[in-house]
Amino acid sequence: MNREAVRAKPAAALVVGGGIGGMRAALDLADAGLKAYLVEQTACLGGRVAQLGFMFPQHDCVLCRGTSDHGYGCTRPSISPAYIQHNQHPNIEILTYTRVVDVQGQAGDFTVSMRQEPRFVDPLRCTSCGLCSQVCPIDLPDSYQLGMSTRKAVFKVAARAIPDSYSVDKGPYCEGCGKCVQACPTNAIDLNQQPRLLNVEVGAIILALGFDLYDATRLEEFGYGRYPNVMSAMQYERLASRSGPTEGAIRRLSNGQPPRSIAWLQCIGSRDLQHSFCSSICCMYATKEAILAKQRLGEDIKCSIFLMDERAFNKEYSKYSANARERHGVEYQRCRVSAIQEDPETKDLILRFADISGHVKEERFEMVVLATGLQPPGTARHLSEVLDIELNPHGFCQTDKFAPLQTTRPGVFVCGAFSSPKEIVETVIDASGAAAEVMRFLNDRLHSHPYTRAWPFLGVDGYPPEKDIQDQAPRIGVFLCSCGGTIGKSIDLDEVRGKCSRLPGVSSTEVIDFACFREGVDHIERRIGEASLNRVVVAACSARTHEAVFQKTLLKAGLNPYLLETVNLREQCAQVHVDQPELATRKAAELIRTGVGRVAVAAPISREKSRCLPAALVIGGGVAGMTAALAIADSGYKVHLIERAERLGGNLLDLYYVAEGYNPQRLLRDLINRVRGHQNITTHTRAEVVGHSGHIGDFRTEVATRRPDGSAEKFAVRHGVIVLATGARETRDHPLLQLAGVITQRQLEEKIIHSPEEIAALRDVVMIQCVRQQGMAEYCSRVCCTNTIKNAIRLKLFNPACNVTILYKNIITYGFREEFYTEARRHGVVFVRYADDRPPRVLLEGKKLTVHVQDPTLERELVLKADIVPLSMAIAPPADTGELARMLRIPLSSEGFFQEAQLKLRPMDFMRDGIFLAGMAHYPKFLEESISHALAAAGRALSVLSQESLYLGGVVAQVDPAKCAGCLTCTRTCPFGIPQVIEQEGRLGVGGLGGAAFIDSALCQGCGTCTGECPANAIQLQNFADGQMMLSGIRGLGAWQ
Repeated sequence: MNREAVRAKPAAALVVGGGIGGMRAALDLADAGLKAYLVEQTACLGGRVAQLGFMFPQHDCVLCRGTSDHGYGCTRPSISPAYIQHNQHPNIEILTYTRVVDVQGQAGDFTVSMRQEPRFVDPLRCTSCGLCSQVCPIDLPDSYQLGMSTRKAVFKVAARAIPDSYSVDKGPYCEGCGKCVQACPTNAIDLNQQPRLLNVEVGAIILALGFDLYDATRLEEFGYGRYPNVMSAMQYERLASRSGPTEGAIRRLSNGQPPRSIAWLQCIGSRDLQHSFCSSICCMYATKEAILAKQRLGEDIKCSIFLMDERAFNKEYSKYSANARERHGVEYQRCRVSAIQEDPETKDLILRFADISGHVKEERFEMVVLATGLQPPGTARHLSEVLDIELNPHGFCQTDKFAPLQTTRPGVFVCGAFSSPKEIVETVIDASGAAAEVMRFLNDRLHSHPYTRAWPFLGVDGYPPEKDIQDQAPRIGVFLCSCGGTIGKSIDLDEVRGKCSRLPGVSSTEVIDFACFREGVDHIERRIGEASLNRVVVAACSARTHEAVFQKTLLKAGLNPYLLETVNLREQCAQVHVDQPELATRKAAELIRTGVGRVAVAAPISREKSRCLPAALVIGGGVAGMTAALAIADSGYKVHLIERAERLGGNLLDLYYVAEGYNPQRLLRDLINRVRGHQNITTHTRAEVVGHSGHIGDFRTEVATRRPDGSAEKFAVRHGVIVLATGARETRDHPLLQLAGVITQRQLEEKIIHSPEEIAALRDVVMIQCVRQQGMAEYCSRVCCTNTIKNAIRLKLFNPACNVTILYKNIITYGFREEFYTEARRHGVVFVRYADDRPPRVLLEGKKLTVHVQDPTLERELVLKADIVPLSMAIAPPADTGELARMLRIPLSSEGFFQEAQLKLRPMDFMRDGIFLAGMAHYPKFLEESISHALAAAGRALSVLSQESLYLGGVVAQVDPAKCAGCLTCTRTCPFGIPQVIEQEGRLGVGGLGGAAFIDSALCQGCGTCTGECPANAIQLQNFADGQMMLSGIRGLGAWQ
């Protein structure tokens, strides 16, 4: 490709699909300075995740939090941060009710034609007051609630939606009465809107189409759609959600009563003759739903999950499932229910099944939940034709194992469940990885659309210099928003305005119809100048959704954005006291009074501008480390690649074939050759990290390399980001391995490749799964079952007469790997389950091995002869993981792997900014999963490296050394390990003795834990200082005046 073609690449990308994957991809692209068009065919963003009530393992609300001062923010599983940042990011354009109709051009220069259907409501003018919906005479089934309630033809999908706007479902059922038009106080509704065609030029496309759920009405034996108490798992999710049709109360649809017994039926539309794949997510969401039932309805409720295998294969999932069984009493029954009958009188459901011993049983339940499987999205076929990409035999997007995020068309990438059934964490990883692929492809266009984090919101430069108000007495302006009557109808704003005008420091009070509209913010900006205001209180809506709007207004007027106080009159007062106008008015005055008192003592807060060093340090030279290094280096940044061994390759050095038939050694050679030959990559083998300091954008890491003579050489590397890709290892410390003929699966694979004659002579092979050394935490190593089945199939191909038996607890072949499980059985591989409390015994009798195992189906002990006994040993992190974590000041999980910032939504990040996680350093993974995770980490790193400047600090904790007693309370209580007690000039502590605590503003997360715990009151959290929280001379809220 010549340079002219490179320069012509548009600095933009199209993301198709507005679910959690599409949102994450768009955010990463936008953070890297690329324009992101986010296309969603429905009314709002969020996808399937937005319909969930809770996410395990913490069971926090999906929509629980907004952003923090540091950006993506909340450590709890929530998509609210993504919602808010998409609404505010200057580089993201959201196109709802939009679908792609044509794509022309080639990679790097696509012209995409789209059709946007009218929503008949202007999102910029809609205030979500709901008056239009209240007057609409049409009732329709609510698809968001899965038909369990109704909505109006004028509707808002969910209480929290982006765009935060109503829309009109103007189908044949709409009478065109125009009542909604008349009711709208902002003239936002136009029923004459027409579809419009849009054309955008982009350099790359990311497909984040998500999935559809299997239609259970196709399986008539389960009675779905006929029996009211048989529901889908997504219907149950909506019942359990606080925003669901029953506001979180789990009730039978037949009579509205709480059920006393619930059964979950797994693999509905999965793992059958018509659907040969596993949907990957069902076992865990059924476990979550059962625990929710126990928590909501009482521990005495009977919760039974009917399944074939318990597939808890991700990080912390084994512990979560064990907790469900042991603490909550959730029952797991290993069988497949053949049919459901309904008792016509009680509407109870009778399940007929054969138990693990083969005995046919019937059991009665008051509710049944069908775990419906994942299907390709309904738009997949159409889009594959428009984009000219291939689908696999199941209808999902076709990808390559060694390039899992690339489609069959250059410049078009894929993420999430459109490529294969995936859960949330894998979708998020894929999304950031696909964004990294785009960044690498458009590397000369990174940061073409600059923005800044200099303020508590994302914005662009161009604001006037801030006024110095330090020595000025407070001149506070109070602006009360009527919100078109939404607030004004419950609160007497004129009375409140009169009370506010008499408060100390208040110079101006006004009532505005719509403070957040262009006219409103322009008026506030103008009044700040005219009245010489130096602080502002806006009494309107939620700060989470509107604070940034008014902070920008203050900046335009020359004021620091932290000199703003927002008071939520709408959600916290007007809407909850509709029938009590006198008390609502009084409460509004009190809320504003405390807001005025807080802002009167507020001080400007600024962030420190810092240059980001344009280099990355990648620790680990396996497939994840090399993949991440190449992605960053291909984007134009220097990379130092650290590997402790003599050779690059990690676990890939000992991987000779994969179940899908690809040759991983070819990938290994390609990666090593590209790394060795890349001008931006400096490789350090026989090297280890021995020291570390600094912060995001400016790290300094000390590295020691071992010479052949045993001596060491130390050197320092300065870099802006770190990618941790230290991998994992097969454990080999087990007594059974001392027996002749007992080997590991990796050793078996080596024999298959290097000693085929020995393999062909085998007659009896017994493989044992889930073997771990004593004292190890119990978790699933994820890859073992597929690797075992892969080797078993090879053995049968070498010698069909060889008897191969696999002893297992659960077979974990999720996704399309289920087909290898089926293939192994077809080849005659025998699978025998064993109980967790009765593991197999291996004995050496003479020169012959025998394996004794209790078969739960036959209810007797089997004695199996074996020529060899391959063990699937647990995969564990490297032995020095704890020491590296200590140096980098990052946590470890209970399994010993690095602990990411948040299990579901931030699997590449740590709470310490600038350090990212990749591959099996996170948790055991398949090859393609490690590649995706490495690309994701690289994408997150590139979103930092591509910024010209970083802004550090903000709402962070500060220590007054003169008050510090050096008691170490802050160092013990900080969840991020940030405070340190140091001795240096000017930090001598109380009485001038010893050291004092120091909190690096570049590292502080602003949680305030140290502030609350400090016994000497030596730590203050900016913008939440004692003077702002405990107002001297002003009685608090509730002390009515």
